[in-house]
Amino acid sequence: MNKQKLIVALAVVVLSVGLFSYIQYGCSNKAAVTAETADKKPASRRHQTTGVVSVDIKEHNGTLHLLLGKNEQGQHSVWYQTSTDQGQTWSEAVNTTADLDISAKFHRGNDARLAVQEDNIVAVWMSRVDGAPHNAGPMMSVRSSDAGQSWQAATMPADWEGPHGFFAMDGNDEKISLVWLDSREQIGKGSQGLRYTSSSDGGQTWLENKTLDRQTCACCWNTARFDEQGQLYVLYRDKLPSDMAIGQVNKQDEWQRLSTVGAFNWDFQGCPHIGGSLAFDESRQLFHATVTTGEESKAGVHYLNSADQGQHWNTPVQLGSDTAVHSDLAVAAGGQLLATWDQITATGFEVVYATSYDQGQTWTEQQQLSTLGIRASHPRVVAVDDAFVVVWTQTNADNVQELQTKLISHDS
Repeated sequence: MNKQKLIVALAVVVLSVGLFSYIQYGCSNKAAVTAETADKKPASRRHQTTGVVSVDIKEHNGTLHLLLGKNEQGQHSVWYQTSTDQGQTWSEAVNTTADLDISAKFHRGNDARLAVQEDNIVAVWMSRVDGAPHNAGPMMSVRSSDAGQSWQAATMPADWEGPHGFFAMDGNDEKISLVWLDSREQIGKGSQGLRYTSSSDGGQTWLENKTLDRQTCACCWNTARFDEQGQLYVLYRDKLPSDMAIGQVNKQDEWQRLSTVGAFNWDFQGCPHIGGSLAFDESRQLFHATVTTGEESKAGVHYLNSADQGQHWNTPVQLGSDTAVHSDLAVAAGGQLLATWDQITATGFEVVYATSYDQGQTWTEQQQLSTLGIRASHPRVVAVDDAFVVVWTQTNADNVQELQTKLISHDS
């Protein structure tokens, strides 16, 4: 098997096992959420949960915001928590969908997403419609105007009634912006289009949808982040070739595609189910990104940076082995970077990380995060001051599905 086929096969394996867990563990009473520091000391509080199949995490003004999608005995729900001590303890979980009867189609790689705008918080996810193609339905949304204490159903941001998925969103003082994929205008096989909207009233109403790119990969997650100037940058997987691309939505909601992020020229007709990550170090005027390719001889996760706001990128630096698949990246207040990814080993999928203290020029040797022999995937990382909080999902041999959280400090 060549490396292009291998990287795609690995992604499909992770997705398939994730969907299996979605069905199996949603009917199980075995699961746990744990929080640990990098030296494996348990946090002062643990929260028990079951059936975690979707994860999103954001940092806003020193507070971590965690969104979990769950399936318990066939019942779907979306839960929200916060932490003010770098993920060592968490607030009591709030069921954002307690008053709603929902059927959701979320899983790792197509997770429910949230955006934070001071006291306004909005979450979106794909609904499930049995009998529809892939059982995929239109997006659903909930919102809170009291910092997550109470939640209510919100207006659907999309103005097309078909299925929507692979969301990315962010908020700043002026607006909450959302991007996603849908096929309202399908061009070619194995593709969808990248759509955009924004809300200036905390998710109560949304602007008319715009198409940012008419033909993209059909099922790879997107990343969207505001910079300090109020411009939204979107990292997504393009089509023909299937390399990652970045574009900018300015303050007037005007779109410009900027560049290809890692020009591997990957000619792949299917969908690899793999997105990328994007982080800003605005004090040093650097954009940082991780991307994955299955191009022969270059397969795996690669790091790149840009010194001109995403218009050009340096030579890619490979992280981990050629079996690395899903990645994320964050930059701390002091400029140090942490990249985390999952990769296949002789004992199964594992989650690892590496750090850089010179703006990505060199990286430490990778360090193990997940327990050996346990299938672990889809890590996410956020920076809080000079530390990092990494979260991922894993399933062990005892059929316990767990959300793991680890704090990694500068001197770890």
